[in-house]
Amino acid sequence: MLITIAFAVAAIAGFATGRMNPEGKEWISFPGLVLLPVLAVNLCLFLMWCVFRSHWCWVPLAALLLNWEFLISMFQIRVFPKEIPIGKEAVKVITYNVNNFNTDGKKQLPNIADWLRKEDPDIVCLQECPVESALRMDSVAKTLSFLPYYCSTRSATKAAGNAIFSKYPILRFESILYPESSNKSLFAVMDIQGDSVRVFNNHFQTTSVNAVKPRLYQAHAEGKQLEETEAAFHMAFQMKKNFVKRATQADYIRQMLDAGEGPVILCGDFNDTPASYTYRTVKGDLTDGFRDCGSGFGYTFRQLKRIFRIDYIIYSPDFKGVTYDSPNLDYSDHKPVVWLGYVNKHTQKDSFRTFFNSCCFNSDLYISTNNSINCFKR
Repeated sequence: MLITIAFAVAAIAGFATGRMNPEGKEWISFPGLVLLPVLAVNLCLFLMWCVFRSHWCWVPLAALLLNWEFLISMFQIRVFPKEIPIGKEAVKVITYNVNNFNTDGKKQLPNIADWLRKEDPDIVCLQECPVESALRMDSVAKTLSFLPYYCSTRSATKAAGNAIFSKYPILRFESILYPESSNKSLFAVMDIQGDSVRVFNNHFQTTSVNAVKPRLYQAHAEGKQLEETEAAFHMAFQMKKNFVKRATQADYIRQMLDAGEGPVILCGDFNDTPASYTYRTVKGDLTDGFRDCGSGFGYTFRQLKRIFRIDYIIYSPDFKGVTYDSPNLDYSDHKPVVWLGYVNKHTQKDSFRTFFNSCCFNSDLYISTNNSINCFKR
């Protein structure tokens, strides 16, 4: 009984994770990271108590129902396939954290480019793309020449950034550089089938787990318990700080979303789960593509036991999804996300609030670089 209560309380804590800004209470975010295994235990406890016909079955059942929104963001059963209605033109979007096109010591740009060519997308949003060097960006753009329009983040650092490649004209774009972080967002306005559509490509604050893991594993392998404990605490401290950074970044993107009007497609590597404050803040009343038209188990991060969904395609009601897939490619530590849908309703161009009037804020926290004249077409 105590175990049942303990895991029910853990599930409640996981539920609270996404509903509380972690600033000043960072530890509330940790239950959200383990919510999936916690709910798996609750399911087992529910079945066990049902076998024994005990009233205790209601406790884990309540925990599961409380987190129903999280569960349907991780698992979907699709019985009847969707189709694009007659007269509607398809839109295909891919988001992919490409890990600098370098995974397992192999240069993966040719493999990723070949896969993208076969998928034939209309829009591709890349994270951890080597964009800061003009030569390297030109090399990427040349390899992806079947997508004629592109733009990328710019900064003074050599860190990888974000890039958007498109078949649709890119009207304007803006780099969003976050303080005390190498992570970035890229914001563009595209002409998609006659509509001005805002496209966000986000790479929110990294977890820093990969930076600490080698030290943790080495200490464990060598039996150095003190060093292992120190590494574990260092990892937890870094994660705690990064919860707050991601929340602040998500708040800023939410401001931009709320300040503008018109159709939106929002992609990227959030480095956070559907239980998180980051996900709930950015998603708001938008549509999660996986919940709209996905199926199966929605994990996207290929490490850490493959239980984390941290890459997303989210959109406004102006779009309807048909399929949502995440193929298990070994070209990166992330899986790509592929969404196929269509424009559900068209907007009047003159009703669309001008991109920069609605989205450029005077903020000491963010550097928004207006690159409106630097959109590229080959």
